[in-house]
Amino acid sequence: MSSIGPNMPRNFLDAAALRRAAEAPAGTAAGSVRAEETDGAAKPPKKSPAPPEAAAPGKAEKEWTVLLYLNGNNALANQAISTLKQMEFVGSDQKMDFVAQVGRAKSPLDRFSKDWSGVRRYHIQHNGKEFTPAEMVKGALLGFLPGQTRKIQSPVVQDLGQADMGSARTLEEFLEWGIQAYPAKRYMVVMMGPSTGVSGMMKDDTTGHQMKVPDLGQALANVHEKTGRKIDLLNLDGSATNTMELAYQIQDHVGYMVGSQGIQSGSGMPLAMMANEMKKANTDQAQDALTMARYMTLMNSMAATASQFSSTISAIDLEKMDGVKKAWDDLSKELLAADVPPAKIRELLDQTQDFQGRSKNQAYQNSRDAFHFAQLVQADPQLSSPQLKAAAQAAMDAIEGALVGDAALGKYDKNAHGMSVFGPTHYGFFRPDGTPVPKDFSHEAHYDKTAFAEDTSWDEVLTRSARDSGFNRAARSLGLSETALDRIHANVSQHKSKLTTPLRLGSMIGWTNAMNAWGGRPATGMLFLKPETAVYAGVAGAGWDAAQALDSLVYSARELKDRQAVVNHAFDVAKAGMKATANLSHVIPALAPFGATAGALMFLSPWIQNGYGIFEQYQQIRDGIELSDQPLASRLGLATARHFGGQKLWDE
Repeated sequence: MSSIGPNMPRNFLDAAALRRAAEAPAGTAAGSVRAEETDGAAKPPKKSPAPPEAAAPGKAEKEWTVLLYLNGNNALANQAISTLKQMEFVGSDQKMDFVAQVGRAKSPLDRFSKDWSGVRRYHIQHNGKEFTPAEMVKGALLGFLPGQTRKIQSPVVQDLGQADMGSARTLEEFLEWGIQAYPAKRYMVVMMGPSTGVSGMMKDDTTGHQMKVPDLGQALANVHEKTGRKIDLLNLDGSATNTMELAYQIQDHVGYMVGSQGIQSGSGMPLAMMANEMKKANTDQAQDALTMARYMTLMNSMAATASQFSSTISAIDLEKMDGVKKAWDDLSKELLAADVPPAKIRELLDQTQDFQGRSKNQAYQNSRDAFHFAQLVQADPQLSSPQLKAAAQAAMDAIEGALVGDAALGKYDKNAHGMSVFGPTHYGFFRPDGTPVPKDFSHEAHYDKTAFAEDTSWDEVLTRSARDSGFNRAARSLGLSETALDRIHANVSQHKSKLTTPLRLGSMIGWTNAMNAWGGRPATGMLFLKPETAVYAGVAGAGWDAAQALDSLVYSARELKDRQAVVNHAFDVAKAGMKATANLSHVIPALAPFGATAGALMFLSPWIQNGYGIFEQYQQIRDGIELSDQPLASRLGLATARHFGGQKLWDE
């Protein structure tokens, strides 16, 4: 793997060379279509007639049409609208069309702000303003406020009502419509939405649906078959998207795929900035898909240099995925032929770069860097088979050959090399997160339905090395079935939720009585609780706050070795301690002199913590490549947006 600096991606051309790159002929012949079933969970949108502007026969092809699938039917509702509005600083022109399908979940504030909810299609027009860093910062800051949908200036082409943005059929209809309505020599598709990689992507919280890898593959296959056009460039603005499984699934229907191995940094890809540079690059001479894939990698890595998060971005040439699949299958077969002990495979997987970072979601832990795994296999002195070592080297060569640009930035991704593979150590033992158990629940996370699992022996390696938890093994030895174990775990999740709800309520009560201590007022009762009982409920809530914060602090120190995260969680522990002290000052006379001070520190702690976080962001922006020469107000504004946006990202 080639060596790079801390802020520069591997294998990309410089920006000036990208803009000068010659136009290459776009291959648009229809490829083979696999016969997997598409997601049948949701009905397609009912309203789908082409707009009058696109119905005219013989409409001239533009150089590029960019189709943006912005799924805000979830926690990204504000981000989806903000992205659309920022795209209006770029807008369509004579050479490029920007078309968006935007979903926005309903908010309780809509009745006052008059914001719309549902799914709409827009032909994005220029808003008449210059795209500047200051405007980008302003948009990021205002994006969290109500009333933003009323400020969209582009025309609504179609209102689809409550369409399911988590359904592959909805995506399929949008792409078919967009390709036919806005003809172009090349097509780029942008998909923005929550993703956990192989476990699912583009979740729609209004329906509970999300796309699995086979679902997305079948949708793109259907679009290719019906329109006769491949997608030249697929840009995935989500987390854990650049996996072998997805790349192999869509290889016949997409030219290049750009996305992230890890948790997408900050508020996602800088799509408006990328579109603006793409538009500039195509002003004089149209650019081919490879050039634009490298451009997307470059622009995203530059924007991520000032982020508080680790960030990965890579571009994959999907024509090379047959070679990657063969090399990984050979490695899998050699692992089996060499009779590598299951414990050794689990050890190697545990050592392999994963992408969980600060998140508690284990789906990101199960997504591991494929190159790094092969590297560990090759370097392990306990594995002596020459054939296995050769297979590991061949896998690394194939992965590197398929990448046309990649960058890994930040403290959590030092062994990221551009392409992940599904690598849980407990394959086949997944458990539902809540109650009731989903009807389509599978202990293999439906991995066996992916084309990659069907065509390689990797799932056999995972099956052989898998090991369940001690509790589940003991329960199974007593004769409990898998169904019974599912019910136990579901009930534990349900009752755990019932326990944490009153503790959260106690934390809120504790805040109120800590404020009373600061103001010199006596404790007050809340709901059905008398004052003294409310004080003890507040202490219990503060204890729960401290336990949660301490757990995160230990994880950040031991696993992540992240000083900034440790400091943030230390603030949380201190705040919980001040809350408990202020509450106890109401009932323990010896603590009465300290109650007011403790209450004040509890109240001020979040402000101090946020000030620290904003200052950390400001330092990174000041010292980074992007925006370092902007006015102080712009840098402080972006630092504020990144700090609060980042906190929201990790909370979600």
